[in-house]
Amino acid sequence: MYMLTYQKNKTKVKPLVLALALYQLLGGLLGLFFLLRMAPLLNNPAPSTWAGLLLAAVLYSFSVVCGFLLMNGKRSAFTLSLANQVLQVFSFGFGGLGYNYVAGVKAGLGLEFLANWLFKFNLSLSSFNFSLGAGAATSFVTVNLLALVLIYLLEKARDEVTAP
Repeated sequence: MYMLTYQKNKTKVKPLVLALALYQLLGGLLGLFFLLRMAPLLNNPAPSTWAGLLLAAVLYSFSVVCGFLLMNGKRSAFTLSLANQVLQVFSFGFGGLGYNYVAGVKAGLGLEFLANWLFKFNLSLSSFNFSLGAGAATSFVTVNLLALVLIYLLEKARDEVTAP
């Protein structure tokens, strides 16, 4: 009897929400897969490298959790998923500081600051980079256009789910 009541009251997940959930779930799993493949290839990594790998694992796991929560129709999933996508909008590098997090696909448009400004378009799958004090790396800013589209779609889907 309880099972029938539970199934009857369960809300159906809309196709857009399901697609967004699967994207986040698969993007996070792909990132974790890449991390697991890369870790054994490291030769005597520094503690800071392990800290970076741990941060990447936490972010990719967060993406997986966001996907599961969206798939289950949890209201808090929209806020968490929006936070996950906002973390993926900007990638940058200045001096010794660099940041890039993508769980899924990156379609990035950016600028590299050299003697002349260089416009770039980047495509990548589930990537992560965090560097602090890494020397004179190139300076750049990139905007992940796909993350911006996903933020729009998450807002639209949240409005449809919460509308009276």
